[in-house]
Amino acid sequence: MKFKDDKDMILLVVPISHTHYVMPPIGLGYLAAALRRGGFDEVVILDCVKEGLSFNGFRGFLERIKPRIVGFQIFSYDFDSVVKSIEIVKQLNHETKVLIGGAHVSATSALALEEIKQADYGFVGEGEIGLPMLAGRLLRDEQIPLENIPGLIWRENSSIRENARTGVEDLDSLGFQPWDLMPPASYPDNPQGGFYKRFPIAPISTTRGCPYLCTFCGSGVNMGHKLRFRSIDHVLDEMVMLRNDYGVGEFHIIDDMFNFYKERVFGFCQGIKDRKLDINYTFPNGLRLNQLDMEMLKIMKDTGAYAFTVGIESGSQRILDSMKKGLTLELIEEKVNLINSAGLEPSGFFIIGYPDETVDDINATINFAKRLRLKRAHFSNFLPLPGTEVTRKLIERGEIRRPDWGTLFYSKVPYAPKGITKKQLKRLQRRAFLEFYLRPRILLKLLSEIKSLRHLKMILIRAVDYLFRG
Repeated sequence: MKFKDDKDMILLVVPISHTHYVMPPIGLGYLAAALRRGGFDEVVILDCVKEGLSFNGFRGFLERIKPRIVGFQIFSYDFDSVVKSIEIVKQLNHETKVLIGGAHVSATSALALEEIKQADYGFVGEGEIGLPMLAGRLLRDEQIPLENIPGLIWRENSSIRENARTGVEDLDSLGFQPWDLMPPASYPDNPQGGFYKRFPIAPISTTRGCPYLCTFCGSGVNMGHKLRFRSIDHVLDEMVMLRNDYGVGEFHIIDDMFNFYKERVFGFCQGIKDRKLDINYTFPNGLRLNQLDMEMLKIMKDTGAYAFTVGIESGSQRILDSMKKGLTLELIEEKVNLINSAGLEPSGFFIIGYPDETVDDINATINFAKRLRLKRAHFSNFLPLPGTEVTRKLIERGEIRRPDWGTLFYSKVPYAPKGITKKQLKRLQRRAFLEFYLRPRILLKLLSEIKSLRHLKMILIRAVDYLFRG
């Protein structure tokens, strides 16, 4: 790897992690694109998960490129890994500036800098505006006051200061991802959800924000509740480029709210037809169930959609209401049947162990998942994510204090509702998984979609981790 000028090197890092799926990190991609627009050409994205790096391997990479700035993307479950990685950065060169951002920092803000003592700066919310400004101050001695940098968290004497976050209104202004820094074909066939039809796969984002108020979800904490859109032409131009220049055959649209406006969905699908794009696409983060109708489903299927994930969460109406899902069990079943009738394959997200949930509620969820015509189901233990409404209530009630950040991972059990032990909750999660998947129809369909021995190994590793880790 050769660089024109090491003194201006900026390294953006996906940290060492026990997560299973590996996809191009488009959050870091947008930051890299913003830095390039600001004239910072020497930007590198290091995906430690993709590269299979150990901490010694990470140290060796730093020794080779000698970055001036290192930025870490942090999810809560990677907290300990990031702390150790930052220690390595500072051991090699204490003058290297360390930045932290991502979902965990957006949710915890000043607390993140308090707890990660060797980090120099943090960003809350969207960093595409603020990061080039900070880089200009650090690398070019530009006279930009820290208090003028949107979303910045920094240390001043013995206190930590935090600027107001600013969301990007014109998403088209962010440009395309710098795909040369993260070519889709260089990633393993191990996407979110585990399965796919065509390779290479590229994740793509067409919106930011979510107007709904689900109590457990961190989307509003990170991106806000105002829904913002890329133009359809801008999205399709990037997809055409990825198809032609990188051979991408499948797109994973990772929006939290892709189908909020029916007209936009139709515009997207018509654009695929007009451009004769030979692709498949799916929605690993989910679609909003109550927005789906047969007309929408058919045109999506006709243009390459093949599988949808939907947020069902519970088989108890009482718990759905507590979550502020705005759904009924009857509507869920109706829409899942509709998806099947359109010739598409629905999968469902479910949460086990939500606050005030009982064993009877969990049993109702397991039975509901089995009754629905779902291809796959993901049973996650409830995670008290920082910044969410339900986590704030649990803290107010004295049920939790500061979580062990490393336990906020879907296979672990960081919390159990009153009357249920954590061991019991893990057994219920395991039972849900086994009862759902060890049915001939489900199991045979799943096995038929295995692409290779390597793919099978990855799926088995996920399953074992899911069943026995926690």
